[in-house]
Amino acid sequence: MTIPHIKVTDTMRNKYIIDAKQAVIKQFGIEPDQSDGVETWEDPTYRTAHYWFDVQFIFDIKFYMTARGDKRMSIPELRKYANTGDYVWFEKVQDSENDLYIIHIGKELPVDKREQYEQLQARYG
Repeated sequence: MTIPHIKVTDTMRNKYIIDAKQAVIKQFGIEPDQSDGVETWEDPTYRTAHYWFDVQFIFDIKFYMTARGDKRMSIPELRKYANTGDYVWFEKVQDSENDLYIIHIGKELPVDKREQYEQLQARYG
């Protein structure tokens, strides 16, 4: 299991259109409407995430579905902070009232400690 992430492409930087991976959707707790048997998002869903590297910036990440049914997300001003080829991953932090998400941007993904532990547990018992 890898950390839910996206790898930034040129299109993502220029148009702010990102294919929403299932792992990222699940991490943000986005639940599509399935009342009519078809998975749809009637209205866009927004989640707030903080970025604290060289500046403190608060993003409103938009999750939406295109008319064709593609699941997408949009992170405004991503091009100011991420380059093509960078990884963007999110950390969920419990706040006293709400879930708080922190955006991380880097050239490599961090090691998933839980996955590493499970692999060592399976190998050595």
